[in-house]
Amino acid sequence: MPVISQKTPGELLEEKIKERGLTQQQAADRIGITRQYLNAVINGKYPFTADLSLKVAEPLGTVPEFWSEALRSHEDFTRSPVGRDIQQANEREALLLDFELQSARTLVDHQIQSALAARCVRIEPELGHDRVLATSCVLSFGLKAYFLGAGGTPTASATKPFALLRRGESISLSTHEKITITPRFRARVLGLCDALAEKCLHLSCTATLDGGFSNHLTFVLTNLGPFEIKITHGDP
Repeated sequence: MPVISQKTPGELLEEKIKERGLTQQQAADRIGITRQYLNAVINGKYPFTADLSLKVAEPLGTVPEFWSEALRSHEDFTRSPVGRDIQQANEREALLLDFELQSARTLVDHQIQSALAARCVRIEPELGHDRVLATSCVLSFGLKAYFLGAGGTPTASATKPFALLRRGESISLSTHEKITITPRFRARVLGLCDALAEKCLHLSCTATLDGGFSNHLTFVLTNLGPFEIKITHGDP
């Protein structure tokens, strides 16, 4: 009989062990594996293999087809919209727990990629791998821009093909990407990327994005240098 369940093979394995009234140690002994390995399979740290489905057949009264169907059913579920939402929620909680256990205050290296994958921080459209750095993400210029004249009246412009920022001028822009920060997280705006920072551009914007923020980041650039600078849609 097919198994239709959102449960992982590891969770079903734990249920079968409890149905037999066995402890993990007793079940491991009967299956012929270590308790540590059995626990790792139950918790999803190790995969449920075809070899293991043969080993558990007699001790737990199952057939290999039961486990292959359970694995297929779970994979189908995780690909569904509901399954993806549940998986991302679990990944968020695991990331937060790991983060809090470390008493850390800044996401670094793989944690940033994990936060994006778990949608603790959402950036839409998604950034390419070259834009996700070890300690930060690099966003890009949006399409619409406004030159801020001396009289205070903004003049609408576009960054496609480019907007030319002359000496002493200021321009208001938004990022091409929309940023969403979930509760229990916040983002800090670190400044301009190296290619722009060395051109004597001054950045003015909100320094901290608190949990609940969901919008394009708006900022002002002022040309303090001696040269005209092209601001182009999609550039970092």
